[in-house]
Amino acid sequence: MEFTVLRRANQSTERGDQPPELEPGVFMRPSDSAVRLTRRDGAWTRSSGPYPARELVAGFTIVEAASRHDVIEQVRWWPLFDAGAVYEIRDPADLGAVEGGAVRRPDWPRYVVFLRSDAAAEAALAPAPDDLLRLQAYEQASVNAGLLLAGVSLPATRTATRVRFANANTSLQAGPFADVRELVAGYWIVQAATLDDVIAWAGACPLPPAAEVTLEIREVCERREQREFTAEMRAAEERLRAEALEGVLREAMARRKRAL
Repeated sequence: MEFTVLRRANQSTERGDQPPELEPGVFMRPSDSAVRLTRRDGAWTRSSGPYPARELVAGFTIVEAASRHDVIEQVRWWPLFDAGAVYEIRDPADLGAVEGGAVRRPDWPRYVVFLRSDAAAEAALAPAPDDLLRLQAYEQASVNAGLLLAGVSLPATRTATRVRFANANTSLQAGPFADVRELVAGYWIVQAATLDDVIAWAGACPLPPAAEVTLEIREVCERREQREFTAEMRAAEERLRAEALEGVLREAMARRKRAL
């Protein structure tokens, strides 16, 4: 099964620090370059970032594992770049995922268009079949036009888990999560020549009718833009590697004793 692991934003990510452990995942620029489109009564309005860090996702990756427990154990061993990291593990999508995607154009920047969650998404209310068909047709046309690279629908957070790092300790928080403003119900990865092209794409997206819909557009930080490891990041990774090596050696010694 494929699980989505969302890296929640904090002050570090909003400064532009980039956790290397999310590669080959996707990591976004700080929200001061973000745009939100909100649809009320059929009309779109636009606002510009920055936004409160608690509302944001800083990056995400897809992890293949047999169970959510296995994903949690993987995340526990990721090398940290700050002690306050929070990772949100979301179960596999049950509908609406984009199959395939456009061919990557390296001369175009990538953008992530997040569908912000709402009460209906958290109640796991499925869209009407006709609404879903219209959205899927738009996605396929966007793939054919060379714009849409990927897309994922995320289920409600009642099955989600957050892994919180505090110094050397980790703690788990089980969903559902109360503040819907913090949550996303899915995302698309779009490539385009300009931000205005992505805004136009998002505004034309045939989302199911709702009292209010919010889309958040974030530009992706490509690998070549990532900062070098800080001294703290190198020390943390070396410490974790040393601890992992010690664990392997202890296990090898235990097996040898059992064999005697």
